[in-house]
Amino acid sequence: MAHINMGGEQIFALNGVRQIVRDGGKVTHILKVEVARHVSAEIADRIQTAIYDHIANVAIKTIVNGLPVTITWTPADAAYPAYYHLNSVMFSDVAIHHHTQALLRQLIDRLNPDFDNGFTNGTIGVALLVSQGLKRPVNIVSGGFILLGAKRKREEANT
Repeated sequence: MAHINMGGEQIFALNGVRQIVRDGGKVTHILKVEVARHVSAEIADRIQTAIYDHIANVAIKTIVNGLPVTITWTPADAAYPAYYHLNSVMFSDVAIHHHTQALLRQLIDRLNPDFDNGFTNGTIGVALLVSQGLKRPVNIVSGGFILLGAKRKREEANT
């Protein structure tokens, strides 16, 4: 089985996702809001907060290949407005990818006037990075402990 190491800076931002997985829930996609590095920390925080206000727990409908696709991104942790997660069994990775592209265009159109048209004039960059859904079970490793699959490993060791 593959391992995902959740160490480093992302660990706190993804605590909500990690808890869902620990509790047996499913997370098919993770969305990260990335603001260009040449923007001040204050502007980056304002952009992430504005995006949070527009997408957190909001059913967002876009048209993908002529069909309506509604997705609700759930914040991974309210203290970190850059990460969101989704459990979508209805939509393919392609539909979620196209939905995210349309969502980014909508956000830029909505937020551009609030940030002195920085998105269209190229002084501000923002990206929505979405993971591809998991296709097979994985063990999530945190602090050296296997969080998923540990029961099976214990059972195999006891036989």
